[in-house]
Amino acid sequence: MVKANPTVLALIIGAFFIPLSLTGCTESKESAGETRIFEIDNTEEVFGRADEQEVTVKKHYMILNPPEDLAKLKELAEKYGKDHRIEEEVQGTGTKSRVFYMYFYRESDDLPRDWQPDEGYLNTDRLEHHKNDLIASITWSDVDPQKKYHSYEKSKEGKILKRMYFIEDRLVQ
Repeated sequence: MVKANPTVLALIIGAFFIPLSLTGCTESKESAGETRIFEIDNTEEVFGRADEQEVTVKKHYMILNPPEDLAKLKELAEKYGKDHRIEEEVQGTGTKSRVFYMYFYRESDDLPRDWQPDEGYLNTDRLEHHKNDLIASITWSDVDPQKKYHSYEKSKEGKILKRMYFIEDRLVQ
């Protein structure tokens, strides 16, 4: 049987547990509750066939620590849309009109902040597989420039608990 010196044993235990307990005390901006929005890389979609009269533009964003109040969520998405004007990024192509969609997702176990689409041979993981985490959207077009806002409160499993629909600043429901 091996005997351990109590002082050495206490130092070894302290060397492991003190750093572990201190890492729990430090918080990043995201865990501190600060709301942040960023575009999810490699998810922009721009499509329209040559014989069609419109081009569709879809952009996807992650909201870290989104507000629970659906009106505030709408205002957050609206402000982000005004600060990041995708109409200016995607120019019109001749006589074709453009339809814009901005989709906002919450962070979850299935959709972490560093998520990327996967087009693997046996496994695919695309944003359409993560509709449970879609919490807000904005739609408009060159033809109908009135912006339509949807914001959702969802359960962890993605069931819609509450929803709000706005046309510009007018609550429709």
